[in-house]
Amino acid sequence: MAAAILLMALAKMLTGEDQLKHSVPAAAVLKNGTADLSHWDTAQNSIILLDGEWELYWKELLAPEDLVAQGVAAPAWVQVPKPWTEYTLHGESLPNEGYATYRLRLLLPEAWSRTHETLGIYPKSIASAYRIWINGSPKGGNGTVGTGIDSTTPKSYPQTIYFESVAGWNEIIIQVANFHQRNNGIWQGVELGTAEAVSRLRTSRVAAQIFVIGIFFMMSLYYFLVYFNRKKEVSALLFGGLCMFVGIRTVVLGESTALYFLPGLPWEWAVKAEYLSISMVALTLIFFVNREYPAESISWMPAAAGVVLSSFMLLFVTTSARIYTYYLSLFIWGVLFPVLMYTLYVYICSVVRRRKGSVITAVGFLFFTMFALNDMLFYSGILPTEDLLSIGLLAFLMTQALNLSARFSRAIEEREQLSEQLMMTNRSLEHTVAERTRSLQKSNASLQEANQRMADLEAFRVRLLSNISHELSTPITSIKGFAKGLRDGIITDEAPKYANRIYERSILLERMIHDLVELTKLETNQVRFQMQDLPAISFFRELFLKYEWEIQSKGVECHIVLPEESGCHLCVVSGDPVRLEQVLSNLISNALRFTEAGGSITLRLSLKSMLQDDRQPRAVIGVEDTGTGIEYELHEQIFERFTQVKQPASKHQGSGLGLAICREIIHYHHGAIHVRSEPGAGAEFYFELPVNVKERGPEH
Repeated sequence: MAAAILLMALAKMLTGEDQLKHSVPAAAVLKNGTADLSHWDTAQNSIILLDGEWELYWKELLAPEDLVAQGVAAPAWVQVPKPWTEYTLHGESLPNEGYATYRLRLLLPEAWSRTHETLGIYPKSIASAYRIWINGSPKGGNGTVGTGIDSTTPKSYPQTIYFESVAGWNEIIIQVANFHQRNNGIWQGVELGTAEAVSRLRTSRVAAQIFVIGIFFMMSLYYFLVYFNRKKEVSALLFGGLCMFVGIRTVVLGESTALYFLPGLPWEWAVKAEYLSISMVALTLIFFVNREYPAESISWMPAAAGVVLSSFMLLFVTTSARIYTYYLSLFIWGVLFPVLMYTLYVYICSVVRRRKGSVITAVGFLFFTMFALNDMLFYSGILPTEDLLSIGLLAFLMTQALNLSARFSRAIEEREQLSEQLMMTNRSLEHTVAERTRSLQKSNASLQEANQRMADLEAFRVRLLSNISHELSTPITSIKGFAKGLRDGIITDEAPKYANRIYERSILLERMIHDLVELTKLETNQVRFQMQDLPAISFFRELFLKYEWEIQSKGVECHIVLPEESGCHLCVVSGDPVRLEQVLSNLISNALRFTEAGGSITLRLSLKSMLQDDRQPRAVIGVEDTGTGIEYELHEQIFERFTQVKQPASKHQGSGLGLAICREIIHYHHGAIHVRSEPGAGAEFYFELPVNVKERGPEH
């Protein structure tokens, strides 16, 4: 029962069943190349399937600008997902080789105009090269799309594509070309959902596949070692080979994990690995079954299967996918299906004759048979399911492993019983005491290790709480200051302005809470930044002005220094506005902490021109104060965790994490942060960001 539950869970993870449950809204209809999703509630349906009628422009590779131009032929409306060989245009079926443009328009909720919801699409398999545009912007693809075999480079594996939605109509355009294999077009479904849901769906499928692959290869290694230690166990060698070939097939199919571990792996080799591995699975399976149940097997079957499968493998190796993939149906129903039926016949005979362990292995092979038939019908285009052979093979291999392990255990147990009869009782007792002593030593070591892990977890908890208290103090203080001013009537004429600032600080606070919980992820490249093109001068001017009142409210003068804007050029910084404000807010907070009332703080933006050793202009943002300064030997250490400068007793002590967080954020922006300071002469913290210089567009 536990094994059945595990297999069902793996099947759900691989197919994304949990994510797709209740996924299609009642109002969502794909017809004539449009989908009305204006009532889409992502809280209830985070992922939908884009199955239905898409626009198809056969023998046309159209970009977004081409589709708005005059003279474009009227589209055909076709069902997706399906290979285009199942479409009929002008009374004729489409050929396998060719190219086309698919188009789908989505009507999204008007409410998203305020939120700019980030969505993702997840095309499972588009054969055998494609490019994609969303809302007029290119979003990548797989391979190179061309109009002939020389101009087309095949590459096909699942990937997630993210984009910011717009209110009203959104457009998806996919150019597809196939000149290299049997499959063609959008032959598996395209899923649309929120960025979080699509990412979770992709992660769960990859995790499930890696889990299954790991099981296969670990089982393979184990049984190879069994054979190398006992050459008589040929069944262990065959079973290890079976596990290995199943693992190879799994790693190049489904989520195509091999193409992520080996991005340079040619597409042709991956396809050959798929066909060769399933051939070796069939061949190894026949030899294994004949070895395990010789009385129920047909003696000449392994030789016949070897000749047939070797001939097909020679075809796979010596020809290209453009040739041998067209023999897939013959290979499935003429070779693999007979092998499957023969193996099932052997297991049924073993159950009828009551061979030891035959029942459990026959049950496992029955699971495998059902999943294998599913895949045969799926790749033949008869069933619209998924590739699930790995799950069936896993069930079969687990039962076989249980059977082999039981046989090995019985043999070892019998041998031990015969030898142990002559051993003296006192020697057995000494052995038992020694074993118990070692067990206690191991248990003690395990307890010490667990205690150390608990200490590390406690240190991490303290560090995280310290991060939170440090990073949230600045926006909370701002909110309290603005709110107190409104409550006490100090701020009257500009109350809406400062109420808006309270709202902005609240948004910043909410964002920072989420990021601080994942502080460790920031250092391991797992935090996603919302990068935008920001006009450097206007963006930092607004930030400086936003903090001017806060500085002055502390009795400290605030000076803002900005460069003059060029008339024809615009300096643009690529960055996350919230993260950059977090860095500036932290530096200003530190400056206020070390600057007494009556001092001054200067907020400065300057633009560096190109140098001989730096071909790209850079924006330098500095926060300079007239505070106590920093010793020279601390200039490098100040950016490390928990390094602090000695502060006056009246000042709030920080956690020593703020500058370390600033350094990580600036590092993500491909910049650098530095300090210039001398004791008693104030300090200037400044960070540099790469700048792109663009031509200004015409003003309206």
